[in-house]
Amino acid sequence: MTPPLPRLLTAAWLLALATASVAEVDELALGKARGYPAAPSLGQAGSDEHIVWTNSGGYEKFFSYRTIRAGVAAPLPKAANPLAVTYEFQGKSATLQDYLDRRRVTSLLILKDGIVQHEHYQYERNERHRFNSASMGKSVLGLLVGFAIEEGAITSVDDPVVRYLPAVKGSVFEKLTIRHLLTMSTGLTWSEGTASGALYRQMLEAMEKTGGMEVVLGFKSLPPRAEPGTSFFYSSLDSELLGRVLAAAVRKSVSAYFEEKLWTPMGAGADAVWYTDRANVERTHCCVGATSRDFARLGALLANRGSWNGRQVVPARWLEEMTTLHGKHLEKVAIDREPRMGYGYHIWLMRENQLALRGHRGQVIYIDQKNKIVLVQTAVYGPSRNAMTNFAELDALWEGVLASLAGTDKAR
Repeated sequence: MTPPLPRLLTAAWLLALATASVAEVDELALGKARGYPAAPSLGQAGSDEHIVWTNSGGYEKFFSYRTIRAGVAAPLPKAANPLAVTYEFQGKSATLQDYLDRRRVTSLLILKDGIVQHEHYQYERNERHRFNSASMGKSVLGLLVGFAIEEGAITSVDDPVVRYLPAVKGSVFEKLTIRHLLTMSTGLTWSEGTASGALYRQMLEAMEKTGGMEVVLGFKSLPPRAEPGTSFFYSSLDSELLGRVLAAAVRKSVSAYFEEKLWTPMGAGADAVWYTDRANVERTHCCVGATSRDFARLGALLANRGSWNGRQVVPARWLEEMTTLHGKHLEKVAIDREPRMGYGYHIWLMRENQLALRGHRGQVIYIDQKNKIVLVQTAVYGPSRNAMTNFAELDALWEGVLASLAGTDKAR
């Protein structure tokens, strides 16, 4: 028997309503109507219309890169029940969906005990996209230094930089040690940002023109602002110099070392990339491209104090040292007016047993080692909305996630 026409129309309308896509914050400004288009040039890569494409693999069209091969993927099982999270922000109660509805988040993934509690993508991104780490890559570099120390390629964090890079002899870098670089305590004058005249912008230009050691040697006469080891000052130059120390010490590229020591043993599920400069040297102040699931695996590795999938991957002694405060000048430091506990060896310390990898435009891995909870966010904060380093609501959401998951068992 054929159902009456009105009933058919009602059913079709309900189906259309159920399957209709919900508008995502700023989707029109971000280029949805054009399929989140590719940037025509590097200069336009950070514009609203192109930033989604750029931060989910687009930089691979503009920069050379090295590929970090995955091995056998460590499993990431999913929880049976959806995660319910509420949190307080600016005096009001909010939910996880509220957060996603007002923040330019491309992916959000939450783990507990290695089990996926929540996984969500926006702006037509998915689990196969490689998202740009931005400065989260600095923490990856910090981890790799630990492997080099463990195997004796680097003797000590107190080794002078010049021992591994003779080319810096006679420059302002000659007074520096590896510890100074790890803790951003070189005391050298520096300016982050891409505004005209910023030293960071000059460094990026040098990467495109020459690359290699010339990128750091171009700043060999920087005036000091403090004695090394006495003050914290966030500087991507420190990370570039540290990356060159590491490569010289282990006698291979940073990417090859990353693949050998961390990516493959960790059980990454997909290949990653590390963007390089004109001389094919890794941009070690940033620039790892990986899936959100693999960023989550990295977070789970740190949540388990270096042990993951039945194997001690990161040396436990190094991870403990990396996540310790090494001086009063490293307490409650910040780059965006939101002080945390402090800064370790190229990693942010939020509070006891809580770590953070953080990057430009909202890239984050938050880690709770006590409860083995990980939150990964990739995002496209800015440039026209949502301050590029606005983490206040994300912090509030993190508190809600902890309240929801802390103390729960694996089955939930």
